[in-house]
Amino acid sequence: MIQTKKSMLMKSMLVVLGASVLLTACGGGSKGAASDSSEPTKIQMQTLNYATEFIDNTNVIWKEFEKRTNTKLDITWLSPSTSDEKINVMLASGDLPEVTFVETLLNPQLQKMIEQGVFWDLTPYLKDYPNLTAPNLAEMWSVSKVNGKNYVIPRYYPSYGGGAFPILRKDWMDKLGLQTPTTMDQLFDVLKAFKEKDPNGNGQADEIPYAANPDTMGFVYGVFNGTQGQWKLKDDKLVPVITQDESRDAVLWIKKAYDAGLFPKDFAIMKYSQTVDLIRGGSAGGTSQSMNHAWVTGEKIREVVPTADYMPITYLENAQGEKYTPSGAPYYGVYLIPKKVPEAKVKKILEFFDYAYGKEGNELATYGLEGVHYKVENGRKIPTPQSEKDHLGDGNMNNLIHLISDDMAIGAVGMPDDVYNRNVDIVNERKKIKTPEPGRELYSEAYNKYYPEIQKKVSDMRTKVIIGKDTIENYDKLIEQLRNDPNLQKVADEMTEAYHKKMSSK
Repeated sequence: MIQTKKSMLMKSMLVVLGASVLLTACGGGSKGAASDSSEPTKIQMQTLNYATEFIDNTNVIWKEFEKRTNTKLDITWLSPSTSDEKINVMLASGDLPEVTFVETLLNPQLQKMIEQGVFWDLTPYLKDYPNLTAPNLAEMWSVSKVNGKNYVIPRYYPSYGGGAFPILRKDWMDKLGLQTPTTMDQLFDVLKAFKEKDPNGNGQADEIPYAANPDTMGFVYGVFNGTQGQWKLKDDKLVPVITQDESRDAVLWIKKAYDAGLFPKDFAIMKYSQTVDLIRGGSAGGTSQSMNHAWVTGEKIREVVPTADYMPITYLENAQGEKYTPSGAPYYGVYLIPKKVPEAKVKKILEFFDYAYGKEGNELATYGLEGVHYKVENGRKIPTPQSEKDHLGDGNMNNLIHLISDDMAIGAVGMPDDVYNRNVDIVNERKKIKTPEPGRELYSEAYNKYYPEIQKKVSDMRTKVIIGKDTIENYDKLIEQLRNDPNLQKVADEMTEAYHKKMSSK
């Protein structure tokens, strides 16, 4: 999925305080807020950092965290472009920092190391840290368990608002008298109207209804199948979405849209960055992005067309009446503590995170100091010039500890009140829809061994069918082969076993 959580992390310095009910009410009264005169605890840690310029221990917020938690922080920042490789090398070498960051629990090497007892089981300790175990974080801890135990400190990320899903030019829909689509047929009709009815009013047929490439259309398979991810629950077993009849219907819908000229001519080879360029250029009626990127990507157009308005849609319904909306795990990335760390220091590390997950520490990481880095106007934290100088907001300490708020996925710097409030309404509606993702956070050796190649084969065939380079009959033959493929069956069996194991340990 092209709009990964990585790209979604470039987030907000802008928040409505009314939304801060999402923050734990425990406040800053954490065990980590040290008032004693004992020596600071040195903590060695690493994490991803999406900032363009990394801070070090001379930064005022870094120092403030050290002062308030009685620690000396030794942080290694990982660049997103090299993080996968560096994390894998680190795991393979066994040379682990005291707080080890890994992007996904499904990392095969990590799974082996957990089984081998390399990391602390934190389950017995968590009850002593009220901010970490606040009720609004309960799901995060539940879904990140391995074999029923908490080996990781999840790095919070909101479940709703991220994920690639259609954003559409509302100003074009309003001009043409169109309603927001709620079914795939209605979405097709809206995009067709964008192509045929000159919504930009220049008298030329130059509109591109949907800035798309094969990766940005993943949501279509989700809508038709009524599920998220690569797996569907049928008769208490996980079955691969790629072999389902509904996925064939999804291919034909995308082909119909392509044949109708609703996508760019270079759909098959277009890079994601090129779809973004089409949006920014003002010629596209929609694309697939997260909610906050509807503003971030579309903002530039307003310099030329002040009324331009990309709006995220709430859901799409399939023929069975199932509503689909994207959601994800309530965290992104995890921290682990190796067994080489003494128990007393494990508790100190948990104290640090308890402070960081409390309201005071949590807001400090993103916004900094009131009166220095932001001022509050009409209930919003408005950044000052000093905020940028001290590298607050999108990255650095905010990447160590994410803001516990939907704003991570729905807010953005400079977003007007009306757009922000509409996003709040949309995300609240999305939260009422529970689209299943039964394969989430399930580990299978066979999946890692066989599935990527199988998936690529199907993806390539789908694209060929869509652009007319191959036939739906040949697609059907490939799917029939896969239904009888012993390797795919082994993957499905292991995934089903992992699913039942996870369900029984909840």
